[in-house]
Amino acid sequence: VCTGSKSTRLPGIPFEESHRIFDSDTINLLGYFPRSVTISGLGIIGIEFANIFNALGVKDVNILVRGDVETSTKKLGMDMDVANELMRLLKESGVKVLEGTSVSEFSYVPPPGADEEYIEMKLNDGSTMQTDLFFAATGRYPVGKNEETGLESAGVEVADRGMVGIDKKTLATSSKNVYAAGDVIGPPALASTSMEQAQRAVSAMFHEGDDDVTKDANHDDPLSIGVWTIPEMGYFGLTKEQAEKEGYSVVEGTARFDQCLRGRVFAPDGLCKLVVDEKEGTVLGCHLIGKEAAEMVHYGMALVKAGTSIFEILQTVYTAVTFHELFKEAALDANSKLDFGVEWQEIFAILQSECDIDFSEEYLREKFDSIDEDGSGELDEEEMGALFGAMGRTVSKRIIANIMRLSDTDGNGTIDFGEFKAIFDKIGCPAVEE
Repeated sequence: VCTGSKSTRLPGIPFEESHRIFDSDTINLLGYFPRSVTISGLGIIGIEFANIFNALGVKDVNILVRGDVETSTKKLGMDMDVANELMRLLKESGVKVLEGTSVSEFSYVPPPGADEEYIEMKLNDGSTMQTDLFFAATGRYPVGKNEETGLESAGVEVADRGMVGIDKKTLATSSKNVYAAGDVIGPPALASTSMEQAQRAVSAMFHEGDDDVTKDANHDDPLSIGVWTIPEMGYFGLTKEQAEKEGYSVVEGTARFDQCLRGRVFAPDGLCKLVVDEKEGTVLGCHLIGKEAAEMVHYGMALVKAGTSIFEILQTVYTAVTFHELFKEAALDANSKLDFGVEWQEIFAILQSECDIDFSEEYLREKFDSIDEDGSGELDEEEMGALFGAMGRTVSKRIIANIMRLSDTDGNGTIDFGEFKAIFDKIGCPAVEE
């Protein structure tokens, strides 16, 4: 069963009384060009239609947001920098976003034929507003709890909101031989996921044999999201806030679209952001707004799923004059915020080549102090070379010079014990068992 969904019609909106009040099911019946549009709701549908009407040339487009932009966009899993860029571009295009605003009453709805008149509304703050078209983008609900579907008659358990419970691998419902896919099984309720779910359900229905065709399936796997705003948005994986809630320490790398040649010439508005694990340098999330963002997010998804590090991205040669160069720019920005970025990777590779010594703090302190003959608590480049030699490590002058350059944050030509110890803490060689 793929019974789909319907637009949620909130009480108090006189849909049946006016040919100028629409929802996402009826907007395709629009037969006139509106002088002004008021949209209730800052979900994906509301944002997309605000862009559509604005692009068509409607001069007065307003979005009413009951709460605030931050709360509304976070519900969509949107990164706040992407959300803020979206709001900036909406406002620059002339769309007004009114936070903390809702319609408390429709005081006048023009009858058919009164083409010069406007819908009159009273807002929650007591003010009034006129509009030629009102669009309720207040969400959708799955069509399951409805006798027209016949689900309950077939013994399928249906929740109050119309959703059907399923086995998350096979998509079988509580009723034998009845499977479900699409909006009726709940989020994400996207066309792409619904088609994949239906294919998986059919495979499970007709499967005969010992192999489990659903063994790698997971209904809760994260999905890439594409939003057809102007410009597009796309995102996959964790935001900084979500990553920190999961226990990661992260940095963010951001590149604006005008940081690549193609963006600078053709589409300068937008940004590409990578959320990066501070410890390992791996990409945890990708968030985009800009031209072709809904295409580019698939590459971001591949980076996250593969556990790709920004160091690998920085070693990748991207085709010139493409938007994908932005991933390298974002990786560079993230790298600049790491204590041990890409320039340390060669150093770590050399120092990790032998992990047969217990690099405990006591051992490191003993070796450090034995070289620090003047007791200054700091070592210069020559002393650092001697220290590595005393530890049984043959390190070239070039590597020593790089260690000094990267570690010497105050530029005095020396590094102290804390800076030296931090290098071996990062290497993480296991202690030698006696």
